[in-house]
Amino acid sequence: MAFSADSSLYAFVLAAVFGLYLGISETVQRAVIPKYVSPELRGTAYGLYSLVSGVCFFVSNITFGFLWDAYGVNLAALYSLCLSIVAITGMTVFIRKYKL
Repeated sequence: MAFSADSSLYAFVLAAVFGLYLGISETVQRAVIPKYVSPELRGTAYGLYSLVSGVCFFVSNITFGFLWDAYGVNLAALYSLCLSIVAITGMTVFIRKYKL
């Protein structure tokens, strides 16, 4: 079987897909910063963006892991789904409000 859990091919394909996702999403997110920040504050804006992203990533992973350990994978996935819906709704409202 080419994609069994103990296959090194599985690990390489998973790493490549994750790398593509990360390369696309982080590039787009960082490209938006100069649009809203003056040139003299760009470095601060990138630093603040990285700080907030890192803290949020840390907290969300701890919460997801706790939910998985304490209540199982179903509740952890439901938590992830609900927060994704909130984020999509928030971005939709933001885009419509500022007509981006």
